[in-house]
Amino acid sequence: MASRTTTPAVRNGRPTTRRDGAAAALPEPKDAAPLADIGVPSPYALAELIAHRSIDWDAVPNRPALLEQIFQTPYGDLFDPASGSPLYVGQTLRPDGSVVRARPDFARGSSRSKASATHLETDADLTDVRDLAQLVKRLGGPSLADVPVRNAFTSANSVVVELGETAAARTLRFERLFDTGLIDILFPELLGYHPAGFTWQDVGRFYNESTEFLDPVQGYVGDCYVIAAMSSVAWSMPYVIADRTRATGMDNESFVHQIGFHGAHGLEQVEVTDRILVSSGSSVEYAKSKEPGEIWPSVYEKAYAKWRLGEPTDYPAIPNIAGGDPSIACVALTGLSDYRNWHSSFTAAQILQLVKDHTVNGRTTTPMVSWTYGSGEQADVAYRDANVVAGHAYSVLGWMRRNEFVRTSRITDEIIPAVVRPDLPFPGPGPLDVRGGASVMGGATDEFGGRLDGGLTGRWTPGGLFDYVVRPVDYVVLRNPWGYCEGTGSSVAAGAHQARDVDWWRSVPLGTDGVFAMEINAYHRYFAGTGGAH
Repeated sequence: MASRTTTPAVRNGRPTTRRDGAAAALPEPKDAAPLADIGVPSPYALAELIAHRSIDWDAVPNRPALLEQIFQTPYGDLFDPASGSPLYVGQTLRPDGSVVRARPDFARGSSRSKASATHLETDADLTDVRDLAQLVKRLGGPSLADVPVRNAFTSANSVVVELGETAAARTLRFERLFDTGLIDILFPELLGYHPAGFTWQDVGRFYNESTEFLDPVQGYVGDCYVIAAMSSVAWSMPYVIADRTRATGMDNESFVHQIGFHGAHGLEQVEVTDRILVSSGSSVEYAKSKEPGEIWPSVYEKAYAKWRLGEPTDYPAIPNIAGGDPSIACVALTGLSDYRNWHSSFTAAQILQLVKDHTVNGRTTTPMVSWTYGSGEQADVAYRDANVVAGHAYSVLGWMRRNEFVRTSRITDEIIPAVVRPDLPFPGPGPLDVRGGASVMGGATDEFGGRLDGGLTGRWTPGGLFDYVVRPVDYVVLRNPWGYCEGTGSSVAAGAHQARDVDWWRSVPLGTDGVFAMEINAYHRYFAGTGGAH
């Protein structure tokens, strides 16, 4: 994993660095974005595009299974480009972690690429294969070096090998998923965007009451960086996103929204109508709101695309904003100064303190975001184990502390004593709450016959060789802008996050709507950086 430094270069009054720590030498777009490789489309929206139908994902009993079926890819391989995920179609991951996006070559022309035209089916019967030469020929690779090995181990007098997908097989799979029409939608080349099967329509109200952090839901454009920023701004600075309109005619429906973005040339105002792109079935497949009837995330995404691309019409090619910097997107929405801290240059404790410094009573007070490495292989972590997405941006909502039971031997406990219970509550559940929502009062006897000391040690003693002690565990609270696909595993907390929303306490359920809480050491390991605007 390449090291990062925080030595800044200065552009337009803001410090910026490249991923390798060198001074950024980039062109001057509307929003100078040194992290242009952050961007993964929502698999749920992309699956609907490929399937040519709307899907009620809340009603799907097994979402991973349906995604596997549509993408012809194991669920565990969907969130890392190194695993051949179709979510990263058109993206090339460089050794330094940067990403280059381009229209895929296999989509040019109506015929299949030469590499895949002669390729045989990888799911064909291989029972007649007797040696490696036959296997390589059947898989379509010209040599053994073209067949990747995913896993290998010895067993008695044999070697068991799990082979990966060849480049030819991957190309063939992508060709099956993405015909030329879909590639034209995902990689437009012209100004004035009117993709086949879509129309620009007014399908709702800007918002019903106000903006909410759960409202923005990403579509099949890889602009997670700006959707996550929208959610972070709506959560931490709810007055920023507002509806400013003016009439453009006598008709009640004749008006435009004025939306301001802060970029290289200061504050610039953009005017857009309520017309957003919908499919033939009136389904919103670009950014949308979780709340039915609201369209403010769609209007903001459209306005941002018009601003960033310099589009003169009301029909910007939204897919062309794929890839960007979530910290710069926070600046574009607020006008504050951006910052970013690469985790490889800081300890987990320092990153936790960074989050705390921007949080009051469990809630961030300025928009904060986080992003992952371009690949789990690059970060030396298995993203599939935690349901974390490579090259993706997340909103950071705050932090919380849980006092949880930790099993420890008595010998170890002599070295690491039990933690004294705090007298004051922490952000989140109360100081005696434990994982799973259960709580134990001092001096109580549990179902195992153990006893939690009623004093201050917080020690639970089962009477054997082990003790269970109560120790504080700190979590960072995040939201995936897809609205689904929360982090999972032993480092993720259950229950709810308690945060004070300006002047009232809000209970935010974890494990739903894309929201989850990850233990700080795991967060430091899985995520590449934390930043935002302040």
